[in-house]
Amino acid sequence: MSGEPAHGGGREQGAAQAARGPVCAACAASVQPEDGYCEACGADLLVRRAPGPGEAAAPCPDCGGTSFTDGYCDQCGRLAPSPRDRWERDLHIVAGVSDRGLRHSRNEDAMAFAVIGEGTEFPASVVVVCDGVSSSVDPQRASQLAADTMVDLLVRALRRGEPAPVALSAAIEAAQQAVTALADEYPDRANAPSCTAAAAVVERGRITAGWVGDSRVYWLAADPAASCRLTDDDTWAGQLIAGGAVDEAEAYKAPHAHAILRWLGPDAPPEPPHVRHFAPGGPGLVLVCSDGLWNYVWDATDLAALARDGRDGLAATCAALTAVALDGGGQDNITTVLARHPPYTPAEPEPETEREVEAAQTLRLPPAPEGAAPRTTVHYDEGSAS
Repeated sequence: MSGEPAHGGGREQGAAQAARGPVCAACAASVQPEDGYCEACGADLLVRRAPGPGEAAAPCPDCGGTSFTDGYCDQCGRLAPSPRDRWERDLHIVAGVSDRGLRHSRNEDAMAFAVIGEGTEFPASVVVVCDGVSSSVDPQRASQLAADTMVDLLVRALRRGEPAPVALSAAIEAAQQAVTALADEYPDRANAPSCTAAAAVVERGRITAGWVGDSRVYWLAADPAASCRLTDDDTWAGQLIAGGAVDEAEAYKAPHAHAILRWLGPDAPPEPPHVRHFAPGGPGLVLVCSDGLWNYVWDATDLAALARDGRDGLAATCAALTAVALDGGGQDNITTVLARHPPYTPAEPEPETEREVEAAQTLRLPPAPEGAAPRTTVHYDEGSAS
């Protein structure tokens, strides 16, 4: 039987879909290009979010077995692989890799990210990376809950038109409350799940970074020499560096250098989260990562040189940066997320006038349905980038 009729049918089906116009990805109802939400199901048409690590277990890497009992392979007894061992996500404007590393039995890091308003005049990207505190119980629960909570709130707040600093501060505070609530499920509250967090909101002409702990946000400029770190570590070594006592290489040689002074979870210090603005001088990449990466390459200029402005694609660049940490020993979990600035693909035109860049300082998208009243206060960290 000839394949021509089927081929012709496919063309006709494609033509019919094209004639119908855009549809909602959630329910397939027809929508208009200017719509912010699907009238049929309420889905947000201007948000693309990377899915989480999932639940399906991979085959045993030693014997190929697919049956596991109590977390171990039924055939060879090896610890069952987890979908969290390594997971990669790519939204093109943002991409990330989270890897277990070579020495840990599980991946206690988490990442979550989304793109808002893609194709509109004022797009934005939201990125969160959380690192579970290994001395706590089930730290992977804390990190994933915090990452998901922060992205959920950031997306909703930005869609309501809240300023990024206000939204970011509120998101970190909400994550603190969510992770602290996990302690009710554990007999020893002091050792209940905890994590660190670092996040970035990338808008055209502005980057807003927020953090608690030692996960980091970097600006990787097209000119590597113009790159810088946007966060300061909440660690013993970080205090020494901030005080100008020693440089980073020397500070992190100390035995207790990585001891964290702030975290999300039970008994966390009550200080407000750090929030910092940064105005990039041109195109580049925003890197949000756990210490599993920056332990091996901490200098912003070196990281920018390795990233090569993402010219090989953000997913491939994240994998390459992760490989550097693995080749260096992979002592810790490694999470690497890159977001483009400006937050659209290079094929799209960049802003041509200073007035356009100035106008982009506030995200302007079709209004979201009415929700909770926006927060009106925020704690700013006015320190300069490193």
